[in-house]
Amino acid sequence: MADSAAERTEQPTPERLRKAREQGRIPQSQELASALLLAAVLAAAAIASGALWQHLLREVQEGLSLRLAGPLDIPAVAHLLKEKAISAFLAMAPFLGAAAVGGLLGSVLVGGWTFAPAALAPEFGRMSPSYGLQTLFAPRSAVNLAASLVKLAVIATIMWTYLRDKLPVCLALESAQPVAALAVSLELVFGLLWRITAALLAIGLADAIYQRWQYRRDLRMTRDEVKEERRSHEPAPMVRSRVRSLHLALVRKRMLRKVPEADVVIANPTHVAVALKYDAAAMDAPQIVAKGAELLCEKIKDIARRHGVPVVERPELARALYDSAEVGQTIPEALYVAVAEILAMIYRMRKQRA
Repeated sequence: MADSAAERTEQPTPERLRKAREQGRIPQSQELASALLLAAVLAAAAIASGALWQHLLREVQEGLSLRLAGPLDIPAVAHLLKEKAISAFLAMAPFLGAAAVGGLLGSVLVGGWTFAPAALAPEFGRMSPSYGLQTLFAPRSAVNLAASLVKLAVIATIMWTYLRDKLPVCLALESAQPVAALAVSLELVFGLLWRITAALLAIGLADAIYQRWQYRRDLRMTRDEVKEERRSHEPAPMVRSRVRSLHLALVRKRMLRKVPEADVVIANPTHVAVALKYDAAAMDAPQIVAKGAELLCEKIKDIARRHGVPVVERPELARALYDSAEVGQTIPEALYVAVAEILAMIYRMRKQRA
């Protein structure tokens, strides 16, 4: 396992990350989710504290002054319990909703929204004792234990300092009226919980960053895996060859369409042919519009003859033009004079015919 981990030096590819998400493997931070859940519940309690307080007082008053319309039998008690259960559920609904939103938000913020049916399938391998022992003594378990101890230490420190500072207030509650004592007690509890929540949010944020780093670390790949994935997405050799052939055929077809526009074709009788075009108003030097060897050479010369483009045989010049420039480029400066002589001859012949 150590050797395998040492070999995984490459960052996970988008394909590997996608497959991991499909399997339900996403970064998750239980610390951040728990902290957001607690913060959401406290926020809901702060918003609905007035209404909740009135509800509790009303329930207590009704309980103390309970009067049954009829005899105390099982149906009457069942009806009363049903009413109280519905009332309690309605009172707790905002807190349950806030808890659900907080927990969901904590999951989405770290791993994003995903739905992976594959994650619902049971993994029987995790039920074996050997897997439990491996998990228990894994380095990650030590990290989680250390994080839990740090969290407990932080919470204990916050509680100690807060209660130490509020000790005079707590002692004064002994002589306070019950309602006032309850209100102050709730205020003290909320103050303590908010401080703990703030600390848990900070711990959760740090844990979320760590979990995302650990997630990508666990999905790292070996160089062979990266190469294999790249090869699996490349087309087969026959397909690549076919695509290359079609591309070359398309390029040649476009090139041959420009041969009729050329001013002259300079050829080596059987090996190479280069079609040149020169527009003094638009070009600084003659431009190669087509070139080819062997069969393509014959094709260029044939098209040129059919469209009245002069074909001049200059073996050395044809080879120099073919080797020194590509289609669409101007000819090298060293060949200006030789090409200019041929073009001048062509222009004189055109004037004589005219």
